[in-house]
Amino acid sequence: PAPAPASDRVVTVFTGGFGQVWERRPLTPQAGPRDLVLDGISHRTLAESLRLAGDGGDIAVQSLSLSRNLLTPRALLERFLGKEVGVVKVHPTTGEEKIEKATVLSVQNGVVLRMGGRIETGMPGRLVFPDDLGGLSARPVLTARITAGAAARGLTLTYLTEGLSWATDYTAVVAPDGGRVSLTGWASVQNDTGVAMDAARLRLVAGEVNRAMGTQPMAKAPRTMMMAEARGAAADAALPVREAQGAVHVYTLAGAQTLAAGERKQVALLGPVEVPVSETLLSLGHPQVFGPVPGDQAPDHPQVRLSFDNKSLVAGGLPLPRGVVRAYRTGADGQPLFAGSDRISDTPDGGRVVVTLGRAFDVTVKREQTAFKRLDAQGRNVDFSMFLQTNDPGTIAYNLAFKITVTNGRAKPARVRIAEVLPGDWTITENSLVHERSGDRARWLVEVPGKGELVLTYKVRVLR
Repeated sequence: PAPAPASDRVVTVFTGGFGQVWERRPLTPQAGPRDLVLDGISHRTLAESLRLAGDGGDIAVQSLSLSRNLLTPRALLERFLGKEVGVVKVHPTTGEEKIEKATVLSVQNGVVLRMGGRIETGMPGRLVFPDDLGGLSARPVLTARITAGAAARGLTLTYLTEGLSWATDYTAVVAPDGGRVSLTGWASVQNDTGVAMDAARLRLVAGEVNRAMGTQPMAKAPRTMMMAEARGAAADAALPVREAQGAVHVYTLAGAQTLAAGERKQVALLGPVEVPVSETLLSLGHPQVFGPVPGDQAPDHPQVRLSFDNKSLVAGGLPLPRGVVRAYRTGADGQPLFAGSDRISDTPDGGRVVVTLGRAFDVTVKREQTAFKRLDAQGRNVDFSMFLQTNDPGTIAYNLAFKITVTNGRAKPARVRIAEVLPGDWTITENSLVHERSGDRARWLVEVPGKGELVLTYKVRVLR
C-alpha cells in the first residue's frame, strides 16, 4: 500500500528525541497469503518496534522485513565493486563529453579505479553507472507477509523512530514597573526522519518515559534546516489541547499539521498571558571557616532572579514543559531589550518558576572575616603556634565573625537575598538581622535603600 495520507496519520513526538507514528493504510481485498510492500516510512525507524494489524477484517501477520539498502553514492559504488562503470571526461575548450570505461577496485577511504591501463584514486570525473540498482531503494521499504480474509479493507501500522524531537521556548516581556511579565510559549518541532510527517494529529509529550535500548536505528538522514512558520503572537493561533496520560502530559496541536523532511516548525503553546512576577537579587557566599582570611575580598555582584507562580495560567491549568525562558525589558523608547535567559525544568500547575537573568551592575556585596578563633575541648583558644606544633589535635570548634556590606547604586530600593553556605555542624550565635536556616545555608532577605548601603554582621560557631 502507498504511504498513508496525512488524514490517516497520527505523529507523537517525545522530548527524548524520538517519536511514534500511527497510520492507517487501505488494502485491496484479496483472500489468502501475500506479500505487501509498504513505502514511505521513516529512514530512522526502530525495526523492532514495527507493528502491523488489520483494520476492519481478519488479517494475520507472519513476518515483517525492513530493507535498509538505501540508495547513496557510496552504496552504489559498493554495488559495482569489481565491475565496470563510466568516467565522464569533459574537453576543456569544446566542452565535449567523452565516457571512458573504468573498473571499481576499492571504495575504502576514497575511490580507487583501474582505467586505461593505470590505477587512479579520487574522482577523475563524473561517474555513470549501468541502469541496475539491484536491491537499493531511495527510501526504506517494509515488506509484510500476511494472510487476509476476503473482508479485509485496510491495516494499521505503528512504529517508533529516531529523528523526531521538540523543545519549548518561552518569551517573558517584563513590564516597565517590573511587577508582571507577558509570557508566551512556543514548541519547536524538528523532523530529521528523512520523510515528510504530515499528520491529521500532531501530539507533543512532556515528561520522561523510560526506553530499553535495543537494535540501533538506521543512520541519521541528511538534515536541512528550514523554519516553517514565522513567530507571531501566540494568541492568534488555536492553542494545543492538553491531556494528562499516566506520568506524562500530551499536547495535541489544533488541526492537521504539515512537517516536511528536514523541517523545523514552531507552533504556539501558551499565551500571551499576564503573570505577576517578583525580582530578587541573590548573593551566594561560601565563607572560609577553617582558617583566617587576610585582607579584603573583592566585592561581588548578586544574581538577578525573576520568579512567578504557575497558577492556572490558562483555564484548567497548564504545566510548563521544560525549556528556555528568554526575558526582555522595555525601555523608555518602547523597544524590548534582551535581559537574559535561563533553562527551567518541567513545572506542574501550581509550581514556582525561577529564572536567573544575569548579575546586577549597580549592586555590590562585600564580605569580610572580622574574627577567627580555634577552640579546644575546654573552650580555650588554640593559638597559631600551638596549632602548628601539635598539628591541631585539640581543636573541636571554630568561632568566627563576618561583616557583609551591600551597596545599592540604584535610585530605587533593592531587595537582596544573602545566602551563606556553611560547612559542617554550625550555629549562628549572633546576628544583626534575624536569619533563617535552610539546609546548609543561613539566609537573610534585606532591603537596601536607593543610593545607600546596608551592613549585616553575624557570628557563627562551627564544630569540627
